[in-house]
Amino acid sequence: MRALFVGLLFASASSMLLAQTVGAPLDSTGTRVIDRVHADDWSSDLESGWKTHDGDDAGWAKPEFDDSGWQTVRIDDQGPSRAGWQPLAMRSGWRWYRLHIQLHENHPDLSLLIEGGDGTYTLYVNGVQAPGPQLLSNFGVKRPTERVMPLQFSGTDLVIALRTHTPPSYATWHLPQFLSASIGTPDAIENERKALESDRVDAAMPSISINLLLILAGIASFALHRSQKQHREYLWLALYLFLQGTSYLLFGCQQAGVFPLSANFLGSDPLLYAIAIVQIEFTFSFGGRRVGPLWRTYEALLLVPLPIIWLSWLGQFSSDAYIVMEALILLPVAILLPVLLLLWYRRGNREAGWLILPSLLPAATVSLYDLGTLSIFFGWQRLDFLDNAVQFGPIAVQPADLGDLLFLLAIAVVMFLRFTRVSREQARSAAELDAAREIQQRLVPASLPELAGYRLEAAYLPAQEVGGDFYQVLAQRDGSALIVLGDVSGKGLKAAMTGALAIGALRTLAAQELGPAALLSRLNRQIRDTQDSGFITCLCTRITRDGTVTVANAGHLAPYTRGEEVDVESSLPLGLAQDVDYTETEFLLAPGDGLTLLSDGVVEAMNEAREMFGFERTRAMSGEPAHEIAEAARKFGQEDDITVLTISRAI
Repeated sequence: MRALFVGLLFASASSMLLAQTVGAPLDSTGTRVIDRVHADDWSSDLESGWKTHDGDDAGWAKPEFDDSGWQTVRIDDQGPSRAGWQPLAMRSGWRWYRLHIQLHENHPDLSLLIEGGDGTYTLYVNGVQAPGPQLLSNFGVKRPTERVMPLQFSGTDLVIALRTHTPPSYATWHLPQFLSASIGTPDAIENERKALESDRVDAAMPSISINLLLILAGIASFALHRSQKQHREYLWLALYLFLQGTSYLLFGCQQAGVFPLSANFLGSDPLLYAIAIVQIEFTFSFGGRRVGPLWRTYEALLLVPLPIIWLSWLGQFSSDAYIVMEALILLPVAILLPVLLLLWYRRGNREAGWLILPSLLPAATVSLYDLGTLSIFFGWQRLDFLDNAVQFGPIAVQPADLGDLLFLLAIAVVMFLRFTRVSREQARSAAELDAAREIQQRLVPASLPELAGYRLEAAYLPAQEVGGDFYQVLAQRDGSALIVLGDVSGKGLKAAMTGALAIGALRTLAAQELGPAALLSRLNRQIRDTQDSGFITCLCTRITRDGTVTVANAGHLAPYTRGEEVDVESSLPLGLAQDVDYTETEFLLAPGDGLTLLSDGVVEAMNEAREMFGFERTRAMSGEPAHEIAEAARKFGQEDDITVLTISRAI
């Protein structure tokens, strides 16, 4: 799409140059006569009077070769200057140009300035190849740039011969091979070269500067993503800005003759389709939506033009057909994404509304620019002004670059608002997390009490996010002990506060010398009365001095003893129903036996293959010390808080 108006741009530049130079006259034989000798600083244009012929023959460089049968052309008129016209010389392949010049016998030292496709021609002066211009491969050819060559010859007869080869990539996009040619004194020619170079490079500087700014903004967005990695929209925005800036920087540099044409065909143009895919991902990520199968299919379709770009570059696919295909395949990104954002906004996503205008800017400005270019190409005239650069004082900015700049400014405001909101939420979450961790430290005792005739060991490994595991060992007046292990549903501050509430109620009830079943029933009613959501699984165990163990279970994992799971009846977790009756299971813990209580963080540990630690591994390790069981589950793949408490009866 961008290459469509390149030929028009150079044709316009060529016309401006013609208006500023005056050529020497031709004699009756078509020889250019330059009779100027007295001025120290002069130049004459050499655009007209050239003889041209298709093919390649080394003998055509000789000054005595008879080229009277060759076609006479203007060398600056060998590229497209109007819609639908492509001269014979613009076909890819070999072609020669010759010009005869008659100089004054006392002519000063002279230099030749040619503004032509870099890598498409070599120069012969009176049959001798001049140093400097060389034929380059399809990968190395550049757009017309200015080159000065000192003319080393004797006498007054001068024959300039140009041996040219137009690569397919050059011809298929209708690029002019030559824009101007001048001869004159070295100082005059050098001044003319500097003027042409300044016009060429200065015209590209606004575009290069804007796209460098986009690349820097992309790098900054990568840094933003590092600070908020869970927000993938920052990553997609970083990729979008970086790729957009890189694509248009490559295009601007090759258009200015700094980079070869291959930078556009093999770099800039393919990146357009990657940019479209990234824009889709960014839009859906920003809106908090998943990319659906239709959009995934469209993303795959965006890969189809990549081999066609290569074919076009080789001249085997029409550039005009490719331009139409490119425009059609990129159209859904330009139209449907803003429509999607509008729909999301109307459904309550306020931030989606912020993105509508920025997403429209690049597509809208490029579309208007393309419309102006097509107007010139097809002779519509009324819309020609849309192709013009936007003038800001002495600085001219192309509409596409202006659209990118406005997009960058708009998206900076949008992402600043987004980042500010997210940062506030993160700060609030961090404060809640700190508070929850502080509360959770009180859910597990700093040290276990001494229990006559028993050895107690506990291991607690919290997950990254604060959960609700808790355990308590409460001594009774008769010498027995209540051992309670529970797990609050949910995460964060609310779970920690629920756990703290349960422990407070538990300590109050424990002072009433209740049995495990009665204690759980009373605790359930208190939790139900104070909590409107969530629940707690809880295992309550009473151990006497003679080894009698009484267990009541409110939806928790059963304990283990002698390498086997204890068969205890499990009832509803605490807080789900108002009145729940719990049953008790009683058994004897013989001297040397152990009892293991644990949370579901052990069983539900999961490795990278999504395999759970499971009940079999838990049962096999149930006789090991608490810290070994907990560490084995952690190494397997911790997903939740891991709590293990073991009671061993002395022998």
